[in-house]
Amino acid sequence: MIRNTALVVAIAAATLSMPAHAGLGKLKDLAGAATGSSSSASSAAAPDEAAQEALVRRFVTSQSHSLQAQTSFARAFGLAEQVQLLEAERQALSSGSVSVDAMKKSVSVSEAAQAAIDERQAAQPELNAESKKHYADGLVSLLASAAEAQKLGGEASNFTAGMKNLGATQLATVGRKLAAGAWVAKESPGFIQGLYGSTKSAVTFAKKSKVKVPSNADSMLDSI
Repeated sequence: MIRNTALVVAIAAATLSMPAHAGLGKLKDLAGAATGSSSSASSAAAPDEAAQEALVRRFVTSQSHSLQAQTSFARAFGLAEQVQLLEAERQALSSGSVSVDAMKKSVSVSEAAQAAIDERQAAQPELNAESKKHYADGLVSLLASAAEAQKLGGEASNFTAGMKNLGATQLATVGRKLAAGAWVAKESPGFIQGLYGSTKSAVTFAKKSKVKVPSNADSMLDSI
């Protein structure tokens, strides 16, 4: 059960159990849905700590896959400092206790790493066989992250809608206990949209660089 902004999140097994080429789904639509503007908002159940824990676990699992993908991409481009930082953040998320501050830090490190990766991709460097292998591994992890984000969008939307239905008294008594879930729900649209953009760019770069791309990546991107 969640207490304040910290929760016990068992994600190590979930991180390893994702299908290698899980589906992306319509991430852009989900990013919009996560704002909580659905017409069903008025009937959404008020969230509890169990709902919060599930939502945060979903985010952490997707973020962990994303950090793993970025680690592989950074290795492919020889970004040793980024590799070290990304690995440290992924281990921190997998350590068991996850707070809002820890999630914020992981997002900050991820965004900085993505900027460095984007810069290298834009330069269209030639990759050797080992680098291509790292990059291909990164694509698999990135698609696994997107598969979790597909589920995250709907769950974040439901959580936001439920929070809107809490009365003043309920907000005063349970609102503080749901701070972690509220943060994830608020950040999910931007997280999902960023993941969509990075996935599209990664697949485009891979094709130009003759890197092995998962067989269903095109159909998943076409469906977005």
